[in-house]
Amino acid sequence: MHYFPSERAWWFHLIAWGVFPGTLVLLLIQQFRDPIPWMTWFLTAFLPILLSAGFTLWIWFGTGYTITETHLIIRSAFFSWRYPLAEITRVRPTRNPLASPALSLNRLEIRTRKGLCPLISPADREGFLKLLRERCPQADIRG
Repeated sequence: MHYFPSERAWWFHLIAWGVFPGTLVLLLIQQFRDPIPWMTWFLTAFLPILLSAGFTLWIWFGTGYTITETHLIIRSAFFSWRYPLAEITRVRPTRNPLASPALSLNRLEIRTRKGLCPLISPADREGFLKLLRERCPQADIRG
């Protein structure tokens, strides 16, 4: 079993590590300028930001791809997909911006006999493709 975390683009770093702390600072400033009860502030401002930041971090650390002897497993937060390696027919590089379990636009498009898999962006792209070539000799793999 080989695990490949998702590549993380600069814009995702900005979202994960910049937007939430910046918003929290602005909310604190607003609270001190025009106070509302702390419990109201916590429930209507702080808690939603905290939950959003937690979900973003779950995506940040929980997006990756595992190649086993028989399957490609794609995970992102609470989403999970399993594709038999024997079903993979084609792998191509793409920069398609469709929503997918990839934290970068430097992506791979994987097709199976049943259609398109979610787009992925392994950080170690060469290692991922090398292992996929070994385990999927039937597939046309480029990249």
